[in-house]
Formats: sequence, C-alpha cells, structure tokens
Amino acid sequence: MELLEKCREEVIQYSRLLYQRGLVTAAGGNVSMRCKDQVVITASGVSLRDTSRETLILCDLEGRLLECPQGLKPSKETVFHLKIYQTWEDVDSVIHVHPAYAVGYSIQDRRIPILTASAKMKVVDVPVIPYAEPGTEALALYVEQAVREAPRHIHAAVLKAHGIIAYEKGMSQCFDTAELVEDTAHIAADVREKSRKQRSRTSQRRRPQNSRIKSRTGRQQRESPL
Repeated sequence: MELLEKCREEVIQYSRLLYQRGLVTAAGGNVSMRCKDQVVITASGVSLRDTSRETLILCDLEGRLLECPQGLKPSKETVFHLKIYQTWEDVDSVIHVHPAYAVGYSIQDRRIPILTASAKMKVVDVPVIPYAEPGTEALALYVEQAVREAPRHIHAAVLKAHGIIAYEKGMSQCFDTAELVEDTAHIAADVREKSRKQRSRTSQRRRPQNSRIKSRTGRQQRESPL
C-alpha cells in the first residue's frame, strides 16, 4: 500500500476508535499523521466518529493545503500539530482528545498522579501546558515549548482545561499513550475519591465517641460535691 494511503487509513481507523473508547465526544479532538513531508489531518467540525477518506485534509509541514474537500477546512489545531512535527523528526503521529479525568486534573492545576506500574514505565509524567484559547498561535507556542523542553521519553501532555496531546512514532503507539494517560487519570481519581470517603467514615466513627466522653465528663462535673 502506498505510504500516503496507509497514513489515511490509520488516521481513519484510530479517529473512530478514539470516539468509540470515549476519549472524545461530539466534534471535538483531532488526529494527524506525517507521511514524509506531508501531513494527513482531520477536518474542523467533523466528529472523529465520522472520519472518512472524504473528510481528510492533506497539507505540507508549513500548513499549505495540498488536498481539501470542498466545504471543509483543517482542524483549528493544525498549527500545534505541525509545530510538534517540526520539533521532533522521529514523531509521525499526533492525537489531541478531551477525556474527562485528565482534563479534570488540569482544571485543578494538578499533575496526573502516576500510580500504576504500567504508567510508571510508559507514561512517566504528563506535563500541564498553560491555558490558551483553542486554535490560537499562543496555544501552539505553548505546545511547542512544552514538547521541546520535555525529556525525550515523555510523549504526552495536558492542555489546561482543554485536553491531552499524545505524540509518538506510530499511530498505534500514539493511541496507546493517549488511552493510558486517561486510564491513569481515572485510576488516580478513583483512588482519591475512595480515600476521601474512607477518611470521612473514620471521622464520623470518632465523632460520637468523643461526644460520649465529653457528655460523661460533663455529668461527672455536675454531680461532684462542692
């Protein structure tokens, strides 16, 4: 299969899978793949569940359109996809999605806790990129800086109050990274909530006991002779 056609097929396959796995909803998110000096990217306003050969857009590494179906335009986040490719030549796949748990941590200005063995080996850390309006040059510059400054074993980041980006060599690996980041955030949130409930139950058990002690002490004081 021709390389460009293979790239198109992988973008279609994994775009739909991202939607099926609940990593994105409605018409959010975007996916791209570099094929030598060209980039296949999903269209703006088209749900990833509906990605097809007819909705994909082709541009060069500078963002110049090479193929664009009538009535469509590239994802508004095309610029930061291109900046990632321009930063690291070995990266050929970028995924940007909006999973709930990872985004939730970023809204709280908290890094995703890396708790599981799998996350410690494969995710390691997920930097949080400062907030900027979606589709802006400011956001693209934040992404470029974060990717450039991150250690080379880091392949994901969270855009504050927005979503995650994963960037890898190979679309399958890129999908795995995006999925594992959200799974890691989900586990961390679950552990945090269970710990909170356990602390609450422990506090409630102690409170009546302390009240009884105070009550007995009060009665003793009232009954003591002057």
